Amino acid sequence: MTNVDIGNRIERLVGPGGLPLVRLTHGSGYSATVSEYGGQLLSWKSPREREHLFVSSAAIYQEGKPIRGGIPVCFPQFGKGALTQHGFARTKRWRVVREQVSASDAVSVTLRLTPDADIEAVWPHQFVLELDVVLTDVLLMALGVSNVGDEPFEFTSALHTYFRTKDISGVTLAGLQGVEYVDFLMDRARLTESRSDVSVSGPVDRAYSKSPETLVLASSQDDLTIRITTEGFQDTVVWNPWIEGSRAIADLGSEEYRHMICVESGNVLNPVTVAPGGVHTSGQVLRVESP
Repeated sequence: MTNVDIGNRIERLVGPGGLPLVRLTHGSGYSATVSEYGGQLLSWKSPREREHLFVSSAAIYQEGKPIRGGIPVCFPQFGKGALTQHGFARTKRWRVVREQVSASDAVSVTLRLTPDADIEAVWPHQFVLELDVVLTDVLLMALGVSNVGDEPFEFTSALHTYFRTKDISGVTLAGLQGVEYVDFLMDRARLTESRSDVSVSGPVDRAYSKSPETLVLASSQDDLTIRITTEGFQDTVVWNPWIEGSRAIADLGSEEYRHMICVESGNVLNPVTVAPGGVHTSGQVLRVESP
C-alpha cells in the first residue's frame, strides 16, 4: 500500500488495485481500514497488529467486483433476488463525508452512497446510505438509510462480517439457543437451534430470525472471544461454504474455509420499509474480550 498520510490518526492510503482506503488508528492500539470502494471494512486489528477480519488471498480488487472478506455492506438486497447478489452497495464508490477525532478520543469516518444513473436504472428510489465507522478499543459500525424521495421503499441489508480464525474447528457462537432459523441449504426449512454453542463442521448457511442483541464468538484455537452487540438488526446469518463450496468460489482459496466464519448482522428475512423523509438506522459493536 502507498501511504498518503493526512495525519497520524486518520490516514489516506492507496490499496490493492489502486482503490482508496482510509485507516483509523486509536490511542489504545486498535486500528481499522475502510475501503471507499464498497464502503467496506477490510481490516480491524487489536494492539500488536492482531488481525480479526478475514480477507481472501484470492480477493479481487477491481471496479465492478465485490471484495471477498472484511465487512461488506449488503444493500438494498441481501442474497439473491431481482438485483445482483447482495445488492449494489458493495460494488460502488462511496464518498468520505466526515473524518473526526472526538474530544473523547474516538476516531471516526463517515462514508456516503447516493444513486447514480446505473443504480437508478435497476432500483429507482431516492436514498442516502451512510456508514459510520467509529473506533476506540471497540469497533462500532452504524448503517443509516434515508428516504429522500416521494414514495416509500423496502430493502434488506446486512453487515456481512468475515471473522478470521486459525481453524474453524475451534470456533463456537453462543446466544442462539432456542432461536428459530431458516436453513438455506435445506430449501429454506424453518428449524429451531438446540445448541447453546453453535459450531461448524460442514457447510452452513442459516439466517436466525429475531436473534438476540448480544452474541459471543469464541475460538479455542486463537484463545479469543469477541462480543457482538447489535441494534436495529433483527437477524443473524451464519455462513461457511466448507470444502466443496470453497472450490466453487473463484475468489476464495480452496482451503480458506478453515480460516473464516461469517457472522452477519442484518435485516434479511423481512424487508424494512422507509417512508418518505424517514431514516432507518442499524448497527453493530464488536469488542475483543480476550486477550
